[in-house]
Amino acid sequence: MRAKKEISDDSKQKLTFVDLFFISFGGQAPFISLLTFGTVMIALVGTAGVFAMIIATLVVLFNGLVVYYLSKRFKRGGGYYTYAVYSLTTRLGLETGWSYILYAISYGGTLVTGGAYVLYYITGWNQTILALIVSVVASAIVLSGVRVSAKYAMIMSLIEMGAIVILSIYFLYSSGWHFYNPVNFPSKLASAVLFGLGIPTGYGSIAPLGEEADTRKSIGKAAILVLIFGGGLASLFFYSLGAINFTGNLVDYLLASFSIIGTVFLSFLALNDGILGGVSYILANSRTVKAMSEDLIFPKFLSKSVKNRPLISEIFIAIVFITILTLAVHYIGLYDTFVTLGALAGLGNIFIHTSANISLIRLASRRPRKHIDELMVGIIATIISLWVLVSSLFSVNPYVTNIFLGWLIFGFLYAEALDIVRGNVEEKEERR
Repeated sequence: MRAKKEISDDSKQKLTFVDLFFISFGGQAPFISLLTFGTVMIALVGTAGVFAMIIATLVVLFNGLVVYYLSKRFKRGGGYYTYAVYSLTTRLGLETGWSYILYAISYGGTLVTGGAYVLYYITGWNQTILALIVSVVASAIVLSGVRVSAKYAMIMSLIEMGAIVILSIYFLYSSGWHFYNPVNFPSKLASAVLFGLGIPTGYGSIAPLGEEADTRKSIGKAAILVLIFGGGLASLFFYSLGAINFTGNLVDYLLASFSIIGTVFLSFLALNDGILGGVSYILANSRTVKAMSEDLIFPKFLSKSVKNRPLISEIFIAIVFITILTLAVHYIGLYDTFVTLGALAGLGNIFIHTSANISLIRLASRRPRKHIDELMVGIIATIISLWVLVSSLFSVNPYVTNIFLGWLIFGFLYAEALDIVRGNVEEKEERR
């Protein structure tokens, strides 16, 4: 009877394709992404914003396909860390997992501070308190359980989808249903594409949830569908803005257009998006830490499960997440925290996806004729990642690059220290 109950409890924790889709979509924080990345894109290329968004979606698609192929091969949780450990080397797996921890904190933190910043812009409340509120609420939802997190992501994501579609139709209506050809090649198109890459990237938050997915294929399918859907929704939104020749600040425009209703509406969406982003990446980070602690890279107690969930690692990541964001906002403010974490997330994104791309190439090259499609996707995705890296280096502040490189070096030193400790333990056991 006890065994049956344990099996039943475990099955209740399994995430369906629909659950994974909405967790991933929540990881995009779509409305905040449109207000932040979108404002920059429109400022760079005007009505070609939709064209830049389509290109960005196609670029992201190749990295999404890599996750699609790799997630089918590995049932174990841990995502990018697991891919590297089993496809490359233990050392590269450690560096990949180490980098993912920084990436998830940075990207989730970017979404939280982005939402908090819009709230601050509207209300003028204390910035540190706003960051604390959003990060604490996101952590509380995660600690309520993965099913609660998935249900929250589903309900709030549906609201956001509806809001973006309604606004897009409203803008087209305001333009007198002005339809136009958005395909042109302004000089700053590449820069706009680079910013657009940050919009449909929520699939990175579900890759580590392998053990909780109902099937191996669910994560890959959800990753592909959500990035296409998110990119398509953003493209529709940009197209409707192009129809009214809009090139300014989206927050100011929405507040001016809808007055008090716009204030309440934007405040709700900003809070919601910050929470969604935090939930998605706290979930993902806790599963990565759990997998690494199972392999004794981190202390074993972090992998302990309570009622079939990694509660200890969730609490640990939630505390780290809240502490880092609150202290950063307290000392440098919401805007600078947003910019810094966004740049760190971009560099981390390149590193973990390059690792995943090489993992796929390594696996596919063992039987190249049978897996020619995987091999080609891995090669193309690697080339794209390197292009993004080169393009990003010219726009990233040097101190951000130093923080990221310092994190990688610290991870390398940690790996060396771990090897030394394990070597000493093995020597002592041999002497006995």
